[in-house]
Amino acid sequence: MDFDAKLNESTPGVFLTTRWSLVARAADEDDSTAAQALADLCRDYWRPLYHFARRKGQTPQDAQDLTQGFIAKLLESGSFSRADRELGRFRTFLISSFVKYMSNQHRDQTAQKRGGAMSPVSLNDASVELEYATHDTMTPERLYERSWALALLERVMQRLREEYVKAGRLRLWEAIEPHLAGGGGRPGYARMAAELGMSESALTVSVHRMRKRYGTLLREEIASTVADAAEVDDELRHLMTVVSGSADAV
Repeated sequence: MDFDAKLNESTPGVFLTTRWSLVARAADEDDSTAAQALADLCRDYWRPLYHFARRKGQTPQDAQDLTQGFIAKLLESGSFSRADRELGRFRTFLISSFVKYMSNQHRDQTAQKRGGAMSPVSLNDASVELEYATHDTMTPERLYERSWALALLERVMQRLREEYVKAGRLRLWEAIEPHLAGGGGRPGYARMAAELGMSESALTVSVHRMRKRYGTLLREEIASTVADAAEVDDELRHLMTVVSGSADAV
């Protein structure tokens, strides 16, 4: 199957390993992949949790300690093993658990044994503080929701980019990606097509395919964080509302 056919391929019901499955695997001390599962969790979710802690008045260092300590403690205590998909949206479970964790912590406790026997993931990223400062009027809850949504969209874009890189079409990706949202119509398609050595009609088809594939990947990512595939549409609408900045998002 060629790359273009793959982009049009429909795989209903086939999603990424769910975040619920990921945390259950990470909580299993006998699972040799637990360390990588923890790394995946920290990578995917530390920014929204960190932003929440910062908005709650924590210093950058304390917010880092709380965030990583929270994930490590849940895994070590087996709490995540009880967090099956029937409990609902993973983002909701995570923030409610984090609030409880923060309420029971003191500064001298959060830095102890971060990650247990597993190597902790570095949380140092200057851009995270910039993101935090940019949205200084948001409540902790709204900032968490926005950060979560943006992190999810970032994962989708990264997956899509990786597919084009693997197919040897990085140049096509770089040309189309700025116009992926489609809000600006067809800016410079003729010029872009000429630069890529394509006809304008062929470029138009490629843009359509990329947008379609983006939508598929987006739904897969969302499906991995909810309890039931029937919730995907509602969660998608919620996340888009959050990103748009609507006051009704939370």
